[in-house]
Amino acid sequence: MIVDKVLSQSELFAGLPPEAVRVFAGACQLRRYPKGAVLFQKGDPGDALYVLISGKVRIYRESLAGKLKTLAYFHPPEVFGEMSLVEDRPRSATAFAEEPTELLVLFRDYYLQIIRRFPLLAHNIARIIAARLREMNDEVLFLTFEEARSKVAFALLKLHRHRHGEPREEGWFVPIVHQEIANLAGTSRETATRVVHELRDRRIVESVPGGLLLRDLEALETVLYGI
Repeated sequence: MIVDKVLSQSELFAGLPPEAVRVFAGACQLRRYPKGAVLFQKGDPGDALYVLISGKVRIYRESLAGKLKTLAYFHPPEVFGEMSLVEDRPRSATAFAEEPTELLVLFRDYYLQIIRRFPLLAHNIARIIAARLREMNDEVLFLTFEEARSKVAFALLKLHRHRHGEPREEGWFVPIVHQEIANLAGTSRETATRVVHELRDRRIVESVPGGLLLRDLEALETVLYGI
């Protein structure tokens, strides 16, 4: 079954037996969303974890001035919404289906039942939360203190780290436009475009139909740290 296959690849089940995957899948609701659907909005009650089976989800926040800040893209078999299982607070961001999307939804009551049987699952979720907190701390530092080049480089490397896109012979292809880069980097579109042109002139990236090709990840890291 494709759901079991995808789940078995998720970091949720590291160190757990195949039985845990079957029990987890049986406790979840399978939901399908068309492209453009909102899965949940900032301020909605947070009471469930999501596991992507197919498609792509973007997480973003909107400022009081109406400016969007993209926080992350998720792809199968990634997990999101996990904070709602450990705290009873509203959603802090909005989840949007970038493509037709299929996912599993695990509500808190079922989660509490499952971890009694498989305690390691709770530990794996704690590891996911810890990794995201570390990444968030790094992002705050770069986006607060670094110049525009480092911010854009950080955003592009984050996309690669999250496997947003696909490998190609010449590098890593990222399906993204300059406004989306600006939303990730916390800069204006004009600034993001200027930096992308600089990176393109240095052959670190290449503009291709549908997005950008990251040709030299090591050079992009050099830009990130201002070396």
